[in-house]
Amino acid sequence: DMYGMHWLLDVDNVYGYGTGNTSGNDCGDSSARVEYINTYQRGPQESVWETVAHPSCASTNHSYSGRPQFNYPCLFVAGSTNGQWRYTDAPDADARAVQAAYWALTWATAQGAQSQISGTMAKAAKMGDFLRYSFYDKYFKNPGCGSPSCAAGSGKSSSSYMLTWYYAWGG
Repeated sequence: DMYGMHWLLDVDNVYGYGTGNTSGNDCGDSSARVEYINTYQRGPQESVWETVAHPSCASTNHSYSGRPQFNYPCLFVAGSTNGQWRYTDAPDADARAVQAAYWALTWATAQGAQSQISGTMAKAAKMGDFLRYSFYDKYFKNPGCGSPSCAAGSGKSSSSYMLTWYYAWGG
């Protein structure tokens, strides 16, 4: 299991995947809720100008522009598609949350109240562990590799030790 904050929610239903949208928002569980959305999965160019906002959970019931047969994968794949899910993390936001937890611990310690935030601290520590994924290229290639044919690094050789813009996972 991954542990990180998803980077974008359609809370006002601006993209048509948010609250109040019961027809195209079920992700297989028939619930109407705020939807995680992505603007990634753009292909090899990774151009911000080629993004398409789409729900993180793309069941075959999702619709695009109100047409159920036209969901996000159908923009790029001919024929029927299986449902899929993908999440994108914003490491800078995760790092700020971990930093806020650090300061909360500092202040709680000064007041003798560490036990009151121990659960939150455990979550912040777990998030910090997963934040390390942002140190790596999305294909775990060594820094400086500009070719798609470069082999993946091993161990920490592919770490840049700097927060990247995002990391993502799916299935």
